[in-house]
Amino acid sequence: MYYRRKMAMLALACIGFGKDVAAAEWEVKGDLGQQLEYNDNISLNTIRKDSVAGYVLRPSLQASRKTEVLDIAFEGLGDIRRYDDSNWDCDNYSLSLNNQYKTKRSVYGLSGGYSISCSYAQQITDTGLLVPNSQSEQYRIEPSWAWQWTERDKLSLIGSYSKTSYRNSFVGVAFNNQGSLNFSGNETYAVSLGESHEWSRRLTLTGNLFYSNIKYTGFGISALNATTQNLFGFVLGGNYEIDENWSFNVGGGPVWVDGVGQNFGGVSQEQNSSVSLGSKANIDVTYDGKLTKFSAGYSNSIDPSSLGQTLQNHNVFANYSYRFTQHLLLDLSGNFSNNQSIGGGQSTGSQFDRTYFTTVAGIAWEPTRNWQLKGSYVYSWQDYQQDQNLQNLQNLRNINVGTSHSNAVMLFLNYSWDGIQRSR
Repeated sequence: MYYRRKMAMLALACIGFGKDVAAAEWEVKGDLGQQLEYNDNISLNTIRKDSVAGYVLRPSLQASRKTEVLDIAFEGLGDIRRYDDSNWDCDNYSLSLNNQYKTKRSVYGLSGGYSISCSYAQQITDTGLLVPNSQSEQYRIEPSWAWQWTERDKLSLIGSYSKTSYRNSFVGVAFNNQGSLNFSGNETYAVSLGESHEWSRRLTLTGNLFYSNIKYTGFGISALNATTQNLFGFVLGGNYEIDENWSFNVGGGPVWVDGVGQNFGGVSQEQNSSVSLGSKANIDVTYDGKLTKFSAGYSNSIDPSSLGQTLQNHNVFANYSYRFTQHLLLDLSGNFSNNQSIGGGQSTGSQFDRTYFTTVAGIAWEPTRNWQLKGSYVYSWQDYQQDQNLQNLQNLRNINVGTSHSNAVMLFLNYSWDGIQRSR
């Protein structure tokens, strides 16, 4: 009830933000997707394969109201999964609001959201520890301000607050008589100051200063106490439009992490407290043609995880699509990730460092503008390598150590509702 009251207050704030002085345009539209799926090892288990077959229902609804000075948008999403093994049943729901109020030189924004999730895609991105019936709850709010300083320069100031908590959250780490390790929620405050300069019609240079405070809210055993980490750094970069089809984007900078994450082994916080150096970086190239679309690149980011550890995430990706005909489309994608704990103590070390790879091939048929039928194949591979010094400590042992893989086939049918539009 507490979180629902928060969202109600947020909705009222967004709806009442700004002054409606112009004619308004209303729009409501939605989608309904259904999917049949088979996965021969949904948990990426290294010992036995957890094969499942199931059905997925994905409804969504979007509503917006626009004037010359005020834009308000609402979106509701659902992802409901039912499998022949009910342990893997999963319900995901989210609500989000986005509001913008525009003046001659400024844009004021206020966005927020609330979600309940047990998404396995999110678990893969986060830690690679796939656990059934592990539900997270999150709410967030983000005020922003953008100011057109000069004709070529724009300043932006963005603040954000988010809180994530977990329920029924055993994660697959062996513990002795101390008990079991649970997923750790976090409470995060962040602020960033950015500037962009339009050097030419094709080249834009950017810079960003940021700070965030992450408080992990671990629970489950006495060795897990709430810990705090502070991240601060800067990123410099730019975007270059090579021609009407090709574009190139690059950015990067250092990140300092002050503090440590959760101490699984009970080593005192004071012994491990330190400042660690990480980095943020991205480089990508994009091609958008009449029949062909292509993108590839590398990104490097520092993010909080559900293990109470801040992770340095390296990611290499490539996406390709080709439209054979007006109604037939080929999609290919690949993603390689490496995750390493940063700012952790001696006892945590590299026990959750991992390498992950996935590739997807799909064919989509679009008989009309509103309907799409798509078949796809997904291959995933994961490798956990634990520090040799930790393997003999039963209260620290990651039972997912080793390599695992899975194969999945999916048949997806989606209908897009054009919705209702009104102007006054």
